[in-house]
Amino acid sequence: MTSLTAGRPRFGRLPFLPPPSVMASDVLYLALGLPLGVASFTVAVTGLSLAVALAITMLGFPVLFVTLLLARWFGAVEAARLRSLLGVAVERAPRPWIGNLWVRFKTAVADGGAWRDLLWGLLLHPLGVLGFTVAVTLWATAVGLITSPAWWWAIPEDDDAVFVLHEHTTGPAVLRVLIGLALVPVAAWACRGLTLATAWLARALLRARG
Repeated sequence: MTSLTAGRPRFGRLPFLPPPSVMASDVLYLALGLPLGVASFTVAVTGLSLAVALAITMLGFPVLFVTLLLARWFGAVEAARLRSLLGVAVERAPRPWIGNLWVRFKTAVADGGAWRDLLWGLLLHPLGVLGFTVAVTLWATAVGLITSPAWWWAIPEDDDAVFVLHEHTTGPAVLRVLIGLALVPVAAWACRGLTLATAWLARALLRARG
């Protein structure tokens, strides 16, 4: 597939939910965004800071070159993640950096795609934190409430707490399960929206320019 619109899911038996495979892919995509975002952000910020600080000693040039090289690698990883998890193809034309070291450095600095890869590495950190937080919080809450009859007995009752959350009687137990079921489509579509938005931005930055 070459576009996000082509990768939108077809509805399954439940018209208010994406297919289970799509929901699983969305959660995995958002969850992986956090560690990848932390790594790419660290490389980008550290590399750019060192390159600027060491520019006067000429050591900043190789640092900047390595930073852009790593940014390209992170861009390739993101393209592979989009393709394998979401079925979204990102066209990335080969851009060889050849010649002696000085020529390679000038080619790297003039490579707009490498700078866009670097920008994506910076943006993935806040996007990864947001996606991971939303996916884990919503799905953990929904699954926890749905399965609560199996383990809620271990939580002590508290007369001063919210009635639904701490009572062990049948009524609150059923209500907790119903709330969990109601949260399932909320979690599914929140993750779907964040996934599509993140994937659209990634593809816009990482694809080859004609």
